Amino acid sequence: MDVDKRYYTRYKTSLKGRVATEKGFSFSVEVLDVSTEGARLRTDSKISLVEDESVNIVIKWKVSIKAKAEVRWIKNDKFFTEFGIRFTEMDMTNREALSSLVSEYALSSLSDLYTR
Repeated sequence: MDVDKRYYTRYKTSLKGRVATEKGFSFSVEVLDVSTEGARLRTDSKISLVEDESVNIVIKWKVSIKAKAEVRWIKNDKFFTEFGIRFTEMDMTNREALSSLVSEYALSSLSDLYTR
């Protein structure tokens, strides 16, 4: 039995973002889903990430949301790399922006349920 260890619901998105590694490597990402705890990202850049590596992320939304995060898992494919991050550091302004983003996606998914 596979038990989901997440505390927060993730919402599908199609946002753009940028990740920078501690080694100074920077690449663009697509934010596939997001929660107040973390996100699932995809890039077609050739990257060499490792689990538990610390990265900086900027999610482009109505405002740019900036955070420090930790790579939790990585899945390499022939054409792209998908990886999950857990937010580790975020100031109050960015935390409030992330909460607004998650709330907006939560409300839109609720309205989808009621309009089916």
